[in-house]
Amino acid sequence: MQHAASVMRARVLLLPSSTAFFCRAASSVSGVGGRVAAPPLVWHPDYSISWPLKHRFPMWKYRDVAEYLVTDGTVPNLSAFVSPAGEAPHDQPLLVHDSEYYWAFLEGRLDSGLMRRTGFANSENHESLVRCWRTVVSGFVLAARLALQTGVACNLTGGTHHAHRTWGSGYNVFNDLAIVAKLMLEEGRVRRVAIVDLDVHQGDGTAEICAGDPRIFTFSLHCRENFPFGFKGMPHLGNDRSDLDVCLPANAGDADFLQALEMHLPTVLEPTPDLVLYQAGVDIHEDDDLGKLAVTSEG
Repeated sequence: MQHAASVMRARVLLLPSSTAFFCRAASSVSGVGGRVAAPPLVWHPDYSISWPLKHRFPMWKYRDVAEYLVTDGTVPNLSAFVSPAGEAPHDQPLLVHDSEYYWAFLEGRLDSGLMRRTGFANSENHESLVRCWRTVVSGFVLAARLALQTGVACNLTGGTHHAHRTWGSGYNVFNDLAIVAKLMLEEGRVRRVAIVDLDVHQGDGTAEICAGDPRIFTFSLHCRENFPFGFKGMPHLGNDRSDLDVCLPANAGDADFLQALEMHLPTVLEPTPDLVLYQAGVDIHEDDDLGKLAVTSEG
């Protein structure tokens, strides 16, 4: 297929709804004896912070994913993950975020209404929350650079596509997709980036931040009957448009989802991007309480 060949020439970063994955399929990722080797996996303990166990947004899931990958033998132990050396320098988030918003969040003086929008208004330890988000960005940047070197890399958090330039939303404070896209372009590592967002929710923040930049193509395949559209009648939500938005009805299932992807992916990959940021939204799964797209494990 034509779009498959395009992917083979691109470097791709994939982000499964809180996980990022980059890949340059033109390079070899084969292991010993022809087995496919695991890509570089980026994880840091600071991705998870102390959080109420019954909360709708389980911050502990990132460590759970890391521990599962150890249990199933993908990596030998937690120390085998690649970890960012520290928190992202301020200039990286400031490539895409308003300075006043950024510093107000870091210094704990963000307007209470804007803090509620992020979903983290009741965080028990603001310092650890700030450290978490700066480390998330740092890990994403590291994974992008690894992908450009090796062909494939994965960050075990990421894809924070609801964060806008001047406000956070949907448990997303900083938009790591937009930050990495802009940073790789500004550093001259790539000339064109495609963002393939297959989360059940539209990548509204990414669409807003990247709008008007011809070097970045934003594609979002999502459920039209889900956040941010019509969410509690909030007028600031549901107004952003990606370069290509494809909305599926609730309970679309495997066939409709895969058909839509097959139909529209060639547009995203032509001309061939140097880097693909893939938000691999696991919340499209039929077992996700908030997902609504009913995609199966087989699909």
